[in-house]
Amino acid sequence: MKNEIIILVHGFFKNKKDMAYLEKGLRKSSFNILSVNLPTTFGSIEDCVKSLHIQVNDIVNEYNDVSYVAHSMGGLIVRDYIKYINQNNVRKCIFIATPHSGSKLARIAKFIPFYTKIFKPIQSILPDSSFSYHKLNKNVKVGLIAGNRNKGILGKLFLSEKSDGRVDVCSVKAGDANEMIVLPFGHKEIHKKEETLMYVKRFLSSGTFGVS
Repeated sequence: MKNEIIILVHGFFKNKKDMAYLEKGLRKSSFNILSVNLPTTFGSIEDCVKSLHIQVNDIVNEYNDVSYVAHSMGGLIVRDYIKYINQNNVRKCIFIATPHSGSKLARIAKFIPFYTKIFKPIQSILPDSSFSYHKLNKNVKVGLIAGNRNKGILGKLFLSEKSDGRVDVCSVKAGDANEMIVLPFGHKEIHKKEETLMYVKRFLSSGTFGVS
């Protein structure tokens, strides 16, 4: 068995290129990295989980320790995937701007004709009574990173000041998290910042962000 691999998972309407900054930075620090491409624009969450399974299943079985770093909706996909395969070699998960309580903007998009039928992943992050995320085993170290720079028009109109312009800070919170930090960045940029990379590397290395 090999030792450890870090899997990077992008968010809605993106592809693996969106995780390129983290990938490059983590490789420079000698982390073993796999970045995936998922159908997060038109595919359902179930489609994304199946696609992730095809890309990583044979690989994750070769390692003793598997960790995930995911941005936005990618975090929910990771949680579903871990449950889907009942994965028991997960050591750490870092979820960046993941809407664990759903997205208020998704609720607004629901009222745009055909929007959620075309962009199917949106249906899985509606903040309604049926929304839930799969909690991880207590042996998995879970770190959350939220942003609080609300600079976009949509964010200013529909979200609180304590948001990253797409996801409220309070929505990033999760009951199984070991630690959570809030950084002064917006949703589209937070995973492309040096400070975020620093905290990601620190958590992957030690299981803590090191913030008192």
